[in-house]
Amino acid sequence: MAEQNNQVQLKNYNRRSVLNYIRKNGTATKAGLASATGLTFMAIKKILEELEKLNLIKGGQLESTGGRRALSYAINENYRYSIGIHINKFVTRVAVMNLRGQVIAMEKLSMDRGFSGQNEFVEMLSRSVEWVIKRSGVEHSKILGIGVGVPGPVDYAEGVILTPPNMPILNYLPLREILEKNTGIPVFVNKDTNVIAFGEYWCGEARDCSTLVYTDVDMGIGSGLIIDGKLNIGANGIAGEFGHITVDINGALCNCGNRGCLEAVSSGIAVIKELRRRLDREEKHPLYEKREDLVIEDVFEMAEKKDMLTISILNQSAFYLGVAISNLINILDPEIVILGGILIQRYPRYFDIVKDVADQRKVKGARENRMLVSSLKESAGVIGAGEVVADNFFNKLVNEVFMKN
Repeated sequence: MAEQNNQVQLKNYNRRSVLNYIRKNGTATKAGLASATGLTFMAIKKILEELEKLNLIKGGQLESTGGRRALSYAINENYRYSIGIHINKFVTRVAVMNLRGQVIAMEKLSMDRGFSGQNEFVEMLSRSVEWVIKRSGVEHSKILGIGVGVPGPVDYAEGVILTPPNMPILNYLPLREILEKNTGIPVFVNKDTNVIAFGEYWCGEARDCSTLVYTDVDMGIGSGLIIDGKLNIGANGIAGEFGHITVDINGALCNCGNRGCLEAVSSGIAVIKELRRRLDREEKHPLYEKREDLVIEDVFEMAEKKDMLTISILNQSAFYLGVAISNLINILDPEIVILGGILIQRYPRYFDIVKDVADQRKVKGARENRMLVSSLKESAGVIGAGEVVADNFFNKLVNEVFMKN
């Protein structure tokens, strides 16, 4: 009996390996799969027949480099669906996606309005989930789950948001429990930068790598780590809290309560605070009268007008981040570093400065690490949240499907 169980486990492992190779590469041929997995051509042929019978994959024609047509296989993207939610300080996105990470229906929820409490906020999320399902036309029973990217830190075991410094309304919110009760759908709660990293890994520019670091340069700063194709959350779920590494032990007070954090000198909030401080001595500056009510949009508008005060503050922010990124590269040596967030998207020179500083300060003689701007931009979080659900299906729940064959 034990030997039979081992055979079943090995068979299912090989099936999952084939599925995930196709998922990562978009399409695959029998020969390509045999080479990548080490399985024989006949074993691959049998697995593909089984997966097609289960409707998990579909075949098509692909022109080979030699001019001969080889049969290629792709994931059946409409076998099941996922819902992604990305909660941001400015906008929360809710979307239904197929198994290839393609958005079918999405709703954007402004976070400008004040919420009376956590109940109102979660009720809004629950209504949006039902609305996007209805708009997508997808049967409720075909939804695998809801992935949610939230500001950290997070209690992963319980699905509870803990104490996000920049969104206090979410403090100790048991989001998984309440959202599952309201929707009847399984919920996976993850840190926002983790799901963004996952989105980049599966659907962005990092599809050809297995190890990456995503750094979000927004109103706060955080990172997500993918190592060997898996999210690395650390022993206590705090891996990637990049914004809270100390860069100046006597530096400015951070929202987390410590002094001199990277977030306290490089984030959007830090940029606004520094601009407000320096405006106190600049009575002739166009923003002087508004200095107590500044928003990040004011900074970008002045930078576009070539205002040297705002440009110098943004450049200083980028310099500090570049120094921190060089340390991150020296520790992890990832295949690729991806930068995203509002400062990267709205101030083009930011990325250039970070890259130059990081390249200058990392260990000399090492091959250059690829550093890119996020290609998914503001959609990375909601796509990545859905991909967390899809990943759970392809690596765990799919075993239940295999039991039918």
